[in-house]
Amino acid sequence: MSKIQIIPLGGVGEFGMNCMGIRHADDMILIDAGMGFPEETPFGVDFSIPDFDFLEEYRNELKALILTHGHEDHIGAIPYLLERFNLPVYGSRFTLALIERRLQEKNMLKTADLRLVWPNDIVEIGSFKIEFIHASHSLVDCFSLAIQTPAGTIIHSGDYKIDETPVIGKPYDLKTLKKYGDAGVLALLSDSTNATVSGKTPSERAVIPALREIFAQSEGRIIVSTFSSSIHRIQIIFQLAYEFGKKVCVLGRSMQTNVEIADRLGILRIPYETLVTINDSRNLSNDEIVYLATGSQGETRAALWQMATTNYKGLKIQEGDTVVLSARIIPGNEKAISRLIGHLYKRGANIIEEKRSLIHVSGHASQEDIRILVQAARPKYLIPIHGEYRMLFRQEEFVKDCLGFDPEKVILIENGDILQLEEGHARIVAHKELERNFVNEEGLNEVCYEVVKERQQLASNGVVTVVLVIDKDKGNLKIEPQVTIQGVAKLDNGNNAIEEIRKLISKAVENLSKEKILNKHILTDILNVEIKRFYQRETGSKPMVIPTIIEI
Repeated sequence: MSKIQIIPLGGVGEFGMNCMGIRHADDMILIDAGMGFPEETPFGVDFSIPDFDFLEEYRNELKALILTHGHEDHIGAIPYLLERFNLPVYGSRFTLALIERRLQEKNMLKTADLRLVWPNDIVEIGSFKIEFIHASHSLVDCFSLAIQTPAGTIIHSGDYKIDETPVIGKPYDLKTLKKYGDAGVLALLSDSTNATVSGKTPSERAVIPALREIFAQSEGRIIVSTFSSSIHRIQIIFQLAYEFGKKVCVLGRSMQTNVEIADRLGILRIPYETLVTINDSRNLSNDEIVYLATGSQGETRAALWQMATTNYKGLKIQEGDTVVLSARIIPGNEKAISRLIGHLYKRGANIIEEKRSLIHVSGHASQEDIRILVQAARPKYLIPIHGEYRMLFRQEEFVKDCLGFDPEKVILIENGDILQLEEGHARIVAHKELERNFVNEEGLNEVCYEVVKERQQLASNGVVTVVLVIDKDKGNLKIEPQVTIQGVAKLDNGNNAIEEIRKLISKAVENLSKEKILNKHILTDILNVEIKRFYQRETGSKPMVIPTIIEI
C-alpha cells in the first residue's frame, strides 16, 4: 500500500529553523532549510541550524530542496545543508537571488544547482509532482506547495496570509488551491504562527494611512527601521518619500542588499532620483531626508543601534528626529528593543512604534485566513506547523471548534516525529531525537551542541582546575595538588575551599593503588567524581572540573 512520511527537522513547536522532509517510496524531498535564533546566544553562538546528521540514513533517497520563500528562518541553513548534500534547489527569483549572495560568501555558488521556478510551474522529482502556488506574505515571490504523490496530495502552506490587496504582486492564488481541493487533498501542512489571533490579518496596504500621517507631520529627519526583507513596506516608504518630496538613504548591509536585489529584479519600483547615497544625504536639510535603516530588533551591530549609541558612518540620532519602528517584536528581543528605545529617547528622538500606531502588520495567517485556506483545500488531515506548541494547539482547537473539523483528523507533531499517512490511517510510527547545531556568525563556523552545553555549565556553575604532579616511579603525589577556583558560587579561593579540596584530593589519591594512580583515565574520573560530590554537598552545584596530570 502506498504511503507518505512527513518528518519535521525544525520549525514545529518553535520559532524558526523551518525544515520538513517529505518521503514517498525511495524518494525524499526537503522543504526549506532555515536558521533559528536560540536562547543559547550568550554562549558564543548566533544562530542554530537543523540536525542534518539525521539525513545521513536517507542520503541515497534525497532528491531536492524546495523553497517556499526567502526569509532567513527558511533559507539561512542552506549553505550548511549543501556542504553535506549536493541537492538541486528550487525557488523563486527573489529567493534564489538571496541564496546566491549567501553561497557566494562561502565560495559555494559555482557548484550550487539553483533552479528557478515561477508561480504555477510544475516540476517532477522522483515520485513527486510539485506545483508552486503563489502565496501572499510580508516578503515577495512566496509559494505554497501542492505536492502530488501516488499516495495523495500534500499542501504545504509555507508562510502566508490571504492578502487581497498586496503592495507588490498578486493576491494569494486561491483558485489553484481550490482546484486541488476539488480533486482531493490528503493533508494540509498549515502555518500556525498567528493561530492565536482572531479575525483576519490586515493587508500590507493597511499601514499606509498611519505612515502617510507621520510623513506629513514630521518636521525633522525621518528614520524608518523595518525588517530588511519587508519589501512591501520598503516600497511604501519609497512611494511616500516621493509623494512628500523627500529622498531616501538606505543604511545597513542587509537592507542595502535586499533593496539592490529587489530593484535589479524589477520587483521594487524606486521613483526617479528618490534614492540617494549617504554622502548625498548629508547635504540635504532635515525635512528632506528619510533614512531606511536596519536594527528594528535592537541588534547592536545594526545601523539604528549605532546611530542611537555612537554613530553610523558619522550619522547620529539627534533631537527632532522621528524614529519609526515598523516591525513586530520577535519573541526574545524585548529587552534589546527596550534598551534601543531608551537610547533613542536620550538622544531626543520622537519614537513611533507598533503599539502607538498601525505602522506594522503581520505576514502570517490569523484565524480567518486559516479558515479560508482550510475551506479551499478541504484536506482529509490537517497538520499544524510553524510556531510554538501553544500555536499548534490553538490551530487544532480553532479548526475543530469553529470549522467542525474531525478531531481525529488534526494531528499535532513534533520535531523528529515520523508521521506516516496511508489510506485511512495517519500515525506517528517513530521518533528520532534531534540535536540542533549552532553557528558562530563571525567565523560562520558550526559549534556542536556538546560545546554549547560546556559553555552553559561554565557560565552557570564555574570551573575548578586541578594540577597533579605524580611520581611515576613511586606512584604517589610529588607535591601537593594545585587548585584554582573560578566562578563557583559560595566557595572560592578566599574561604578555605582550596585547602579543603587539596585534602580531599590527597586522601583520594592515597587510597588508590599505584596502577590506578598511573592510569590517567581512572585518575581523571576519580577527581571529577570527588570534587563534584564535594560541591554538590556544600553548595548544591556541580562545577566543571578540569584536571591536568603530570608524571615526572
